[in-house]
Amino acid sequence: MSHRFGELWTVQLGDRDEVRLIVSGDFYHTLYGDNVLTAHVEAADVAHALTAFVVDVGEGRAAMIDRISTVAAIRLKSKVGDLPDDQFTAVRGMIATIFGTAG
Repeated sequence: MSHRFGELWTVQLGDRDEVRLIVSGDFYHTLYGDNVLTAHVEAADVAHALTAFVVDVGEGRAAMIDRISTVAAIRLKSKVGDLPDDQFTAVRGMIATIFGTAG
């Protein structure tokens, strides 16, 4: 299962649903094809207080790019949006900085 980098999805985690930013649908593809890499989405003021690597995702929320985890693809319940191109470019740059890769 492949998802476009930069999509926002509702993810089921235990008894709650959270919105997560898909930062790379292919990052772990060869090892863990049923998992996707996600960044945590929090209230924008909380995200900015915790890290410099944040991107606004609308409705007063921001994704913390350095708070990245994997989730099983079957936990992705519904797509709730996409990042605009300028924000998408900013996220790619942050990930390149964090992981030391070319953007």
